[in-house]
Amino acid sequence: MMSSNLGKSEPVLNIKNLFYENKPHIVENKKKAQNAENKVNDHFLILKEIESILHNCSNLTYKQKMDYCLSQRYFMKTYLREINKE
Repeated sequence: MMSSNLGKSEPVLNIKNLFYENKPHIVENKKKAQNAENKVNDHFLILKEIESILHNCSNLTYKQKMDYCLSQRYFMKTYLREINKE
């Protein structure tokens, strides 16, 4: 015959995470990876846009071309940083 030990206090176990298929920290990591991938894609699209402006717009002044080149340089650096993080 089994006796119960209801009078003794035992630590409460946290078993909530055992019943989830996806652990919360795994879901958070997936979201972070998706956000990073979106950043990379956004930077790449901006780079392509700047490149098309530089190649297709013949009426840009020298100063405007320099401004576009500087912004292209900035977005290329951020794009490469994001690629290297992965």
